[in-house]
Amino acid sequence: MDAYMAPEALLHRPYDLTYESSALNATGKRLALRFDGKGNSSFVELSRQDVYKTIQEAARGHEVHFPWYWYANEPSFRCQARRRLPRRKFPYAFESNLALTPYLQAIHMRDIRKLDNAFAIAVEPAFTIRRQAILLNADPLRVVILRDACLVFLPDGADSLVSLLKSNFKEHVAGESIAFEFAALEAVLATICKLVSSACAKIAPQATTVVDNMLHRGMVTSELETLRYIKNSLNELGSQVNGVRRALMDILENDEDVHMMYLTKLHAAPAMDVMSFDSEDAESLLEVYLQDIYGTQSRIALLLTNIQNTESMVMLKLDTKRNYLLTVDLTLTIWTTVLTVPTFLAGAFGMNLNSGIQESDYYFYVVFGVCAVFPIAMYIIIRQYLSTRGIDLSWKN
Repeated sequence: MDAYMAPEALLHRPYDLTYESSALNATGKRLALRFDGKGNSSFVELSRQDVYKTIQEAARGHEVHFPWYWYANEPSFRCQARRRLPRRKFPYAFESNLALTPYLQAIHMRDIRKLDNAFAIAVEPAFTIRRQAILLNADPLRVVILRDACLVFLPDGADSLVSLLKSNFKEHVAGESIAFEFAALEAVLATICKLVSSACAKIAPQATTVVDNMLHRGMVTSELETLRYIKNSLNELGSQVNGVRRALMDILENDEDVHMMYLTKLHAAPAMDVMSFDSEDAESLLEVYLQDIYGTQSRIALLLTNIQNTESMVMLKLDTKRNYLLTVDLTLTIWTTVLTVPTFLAGAFGMNLNSGIQESDYYFYVVFGVCAVFPIAMYIIIRQYLSTRGIDLSWKN
């Protein structure tokens, strides 16, 4: 039986390629969660070829029309279309004085492979718009959205994520009057935002506790290990959130792809010029969740900044202690050095040799005075000299 994992835990879980290979049955099919137009869900087994054929069937017979002046006024779009068109299909063939039919890239097997969990480590979050299909790749979800159905491929142990998806689809699909593709996209984006927000909310208290302990108790080995784990988790989560943010911004900056997201409208009126209708609904939907992603990214950045500031403060305290110990060591070294002269004098006069000095009454007091005054005088001189050089031998912490 698969282990139950919290939804946010799936964000940090490394994919096991051995499991991914064994998860496929003998026919090469993978379990997926399918949502219909009413938000009802069911589990189905699909292979890559099945998904490819499903998308091809949905796009069969659909041509996309763009107004001729779009290409005349948008050189960047023309360059983009030139990259997508085969060489033999360029220049464009005008069908009338109002519209032309460019080649819009259809689904390819490489697009389907990006939805495979086995490629999760190498593939960044991305939106891919194809004929009558929206493909979304964002850990831990791999989603194919059609005009009347949605396929969600989940990792192992995602039982809690299934319940969250079902709840969001029921809320956005059954209770909304918008087209199914946008309701499904909103449900998926709401799930992703919920996952990253929950993961951030779970890490934040741990980071705050460790930071407070380090400020008050200093460096502890166990807390350093915990801090390393928290920083790695935040960096990993921040990288994923930044990937989703880039994917949303890329799709918003591409007017063609935004208009191509209207699967139901283009299916109902295949001859419609794509750029002839307003795409405000799609842009508003994406911008709402882009702001949510921005908020989560800001929280992660603030946590990382707080951790870095705490590390800097702790390192400053350690540097202060190190400097204090160096001051003590230097002071003791100076005293040891200046006491060698009296030690030498005491040793010289203590030798059992007949010099006649031992017969004098005042030599003892002279030697004793020199041995007592010399170290103190030399220490004062050395300390004043070092003070002029900016080195303070005070033991005040």
